[in-house]
Amino acid sequence: MFQQYFTQALPENILQQKGVLSVVSFEPRCQASSRIGVIPVGFDSLSEQPFEVLCYGDSVAQRGVLNDCHWSVIDDVICVSTWLNADDCKALNVASFQAYQKLFSVLSEKGFEYLVRAWNFMPNINSGDGDCEQYKLFCAGRERAFHERKLSAQQYPAASALGHHSEGAVIYLLASKKAVCHHENARQQAAYNYPREYGPSSPSFARATSINIEGDQAIFVSGTASIVGHKTQHIGNLHAQINTTIDNIKALTQDIDTDYAPLKAVRVYLRHRSDYVLARQQLSEIFDFSQTNFLLADICRENLLVEIEAASFKGKHCKDAKV
Repeated sequence: MFQQYFTQALPENILQQKGVLSVVSFEPRCQASSRIGVIPVGFDSLSEQPFEVLCYGDSVAQRGVLNDCHWSVIDDVICVSTWLNADDCKALNVASFQAYQKLFSVLSEKGFEYLVRAWNFMPNINSGDGDCEQYKLFCAGRERAFHERKLSAQQYPAASALGHHSEGAVIYLLASKKAVCHHENARQQAAYNYPREYGPSSPSFARATSINIEGDQAIFVSGTASIVGHKTQHIGNLHAQINTTIDNIKALTQDIDTDYAPLKAVRVYLRHRSDYVLARQQLSEIFDFSQTNFLLADICRENLLVEIEAASFKGKHCKDAKV
């Protein structure tokens, strides 16, 4: 039922195909698209894979705009997105809270209770000192919104938060009418229990979320980095940070499902463009590059050089879009 894949096919050629929920557009622009269902996120693809297609089911998606949010629905799954402008990002604690409130209002209106996956992309994520760092301000707003929705820490979804080099911010969510299961990694401290040094509001996400709908399983692995416990490992060493990141992903997915399917929709976020060749060489024996996209992005911790997210699917999937 679920599938994600990268493509060079233009969104307008595939959005009305059956099973196509949304198309993420990797481009240096982070503002709402005029075409509902397309989600520009502000990142450049270093590997020349400009689009990612998110699929579910075998129906044509219903789409619309509600409360400044774009939504796309197929059966039991919704993708909803909203954007912040450059002025909004000057007070990211307030803006992120309000953005999540809008997103939650759409989920409530449409009857989707369970958060599956969240993506949060913003400018200058590491700028600001101490508790005024952009990422920490974002975390404060997100946590406040979660508390107002009465979500416990065990209900936080898998999520990624990265910084782009454009203006504005985007938050987009996957949610379902079916119950989900959120997972932590035994190698890592739960992010929502991080000590005070990481900010007044701990990051509100799970290491992974799994969902099973009529025998079809999807596992969404959050942005995973070189962190053991709560501490960054191998500062300044890209090769070692990649190895630790892969170890974290393997431990997590094997704990969830010892017979998990090969990872797809792998996004490798790199802080430095100059690290692309080395990262690609190191990961060439691990991931299928047709299923992998390298993106230039700032990681939520300034001492992290790389972050990787992915997904695993079992069951019947939508096929790659025809053009």
